[in-house]
Amino acid sequence: MANAETLSDDDITEKLEETQIWSRSDNKLVTRVEFDNYKDSVFFANTVFTLAEAHFHHPEVTVEYGAVEIDLWSHEEDGITEADFALAEEIEQRLGEIKWS
Repeated sequence: MANAETLSDDDITEKLEETQIWSRSDNKLVTRVEFDNYKDSVFFANTVFTLAEAHFHHPEVTVEYGAVEIDLWSHEEDGITEADFALAEEIEQRLGEIKWS
């Protein structure tokens, strides 16, 4: 993702309004998704890993019993870029499509 431009604060705020599960913290997109059990947490985390690999854009993911936390930002740019929002939107879309246990 080298040479991507970081987004302005106004652009980030505007794009966040279009999301349902994401917010901003420390110049990162962040979310915490809660589940009823560990199995669903791991399944969702694996979905995130698969999407991240496809985008060649790798967030920090923390898996807990009943929750997954994701911190997403462009490491090389040390900020939020269009690539972060593209992955965030796909993660959010996929979350809505999963058939949970």
